[in-house]
Amino acid sequence: MIADYLIGNILVAAAPIDGCIALAVAFVVHRVLAAFRFYRWVWHPVLFDTALFVVIWALLVLTLPSLFPGLIP
Repeated sequence: MIADYLIGNILVAAAPIDGCIALAVAFVVHRVLAAFRFYRWVWHPVLFDTALFVVIWALLVLTLPSLFPGLIP
């Protein structure tokens, strides 16, 4: 079953919403890690940021439906 969010009377696909939320969270995490100079220890920062985005997106996909069960019909 494809996950959709019910906002008002409109069904919205979950993937773009989850992706935008994951992008915003990954950006904030990136800024925090950069402020703590974490990237000195990372071999390839772009690959690390991409993997971080994928992990955050996966966590959102797994946790958001259980946090907001009324949004998914």
